[in-house]
Amino acid sequence: MTSIWITLTLIFSLTGIAFAQKAKNYRHVKVNITIDATVESAFNYIVPVDLSHIFKGYKNLPAIVNTDEKEKWIKPGLTRTVYFEDGTTAREKLLTVVPHTSFSYESDNFTSKLRFLAKRIEGDWVFTDLGNGKTKIEWNYKIVP
Repeated sequence: MTSIWITLTLIFSLTGIAFAQKAKNYRHVKVNITIDATVESAFNYIVPVDLSHIFKGYKNLPAIVNTDEKEKWIKPGLTRTVYFEDGTTAREKLLTVVPHTSFSYESDNFTSKLRFLAKRIEGDWVFTDLGNGKTKIEWNYKIVP
């Protein structure tokens, strides 16, 4: 699981807007990675992961320091407030969860300057079992103005 942790930390730290491409009035970001972990292990780790362990901040994007989750983040319909190191917040809602296959979410109600640029962020993760203990992970998100 350490390799998942290190790899995801690097990916999230480096994604930023640099990977964004303009399309249909929003910014779409797509990150693909193959990891040495079974699809079950990767999915079960990533969906309920503590966001403060992954989003460490990057340039002008503040780190996530906490959330107000009341229960394990694994059931569609759950919402949480995300707290950033600069004191700002966002609301996040888990939209879908298909065990060991995919999940989707939406972030909105930004209190940072992002509120002037984005109405919401829509994201989804897709997990593909490649066999031999390897999993392909695709993370897509779009910034809706």
